[in-house]
Amino acid sequence: MRKTKCMFAGMLLACAVGSLGFAGCGGNEEPQWTTGLQIGKNGTVTSNIVEDFGKDFYTLETLQSMLNEEINAHNETRPEAVSLQDLELSEENGGVLVTLWYASCADYEDFNGTELFYGTPREAEAAGYGLDVTYTDGEGNPVELGRDEILAIKNAKLLIIRQSAQVSRVTLPGRILYVSGGNVLQGSRTVEMPGPEEAGDIEWQGELTYVITK
Repeated sequence: MRKTKCMFAGMLLACAVGSLGFAGCGGNEEPQWTTGLQIGKNGTVTSNIVEDFGKDFYTLETLQSMLNEEINAHNETRPEAVSLQDLELSEENGGVLVTLWYASCADYEDFNGTELFYGTPREAEAAGYGLDVTYTDGEGNPVELGRDEILAIKNAKLLIIRQSAQVSRVTLPGRILYVSGGNVLQGSRTVEMPGPEEAGDIEWQGELTYVITK
């Protein structure tokens, strides 16, 4: 499956010819106008993608139809794995917001073609990930944290995600203890990750980010 942000960008370019007549397909909750992920306690994933192509108007009905076509094709093999939660155009925020929901990290990986893991450190090892990376604490200070120390943290959970233009931050259900180098904490549950040097480089991918929570 093509990466969602690349797919989304192509759809927006194709749809930028209409009007503001579509009000969006989400609920009444206030949308989050930041490109990022939220991981639920049960392992679900909510993805917000915000884009500004410098256009004045978009046909949101057409964009919604194209997105649903991609989602329905994906869900043929795993029903209800992905759903479109919100689609909004905001003059105030200067862009278009797409909110997608995934039943699991595995569904996110399959739909977007990139790594996303959330589970225990032992489950991460079983999935083929190593644990010995360079970590910092909540204040950005380097810490010596090896495999044995990580496995000894009671009730620890581990997020592993590929840095990409699709995601600038991830919010987790647990309190963040340690993050791999080059990432910055925003509060106790959100990590901000490096992005591409050029904002328009939607194909960019970086290193794996590790986040240990409790």
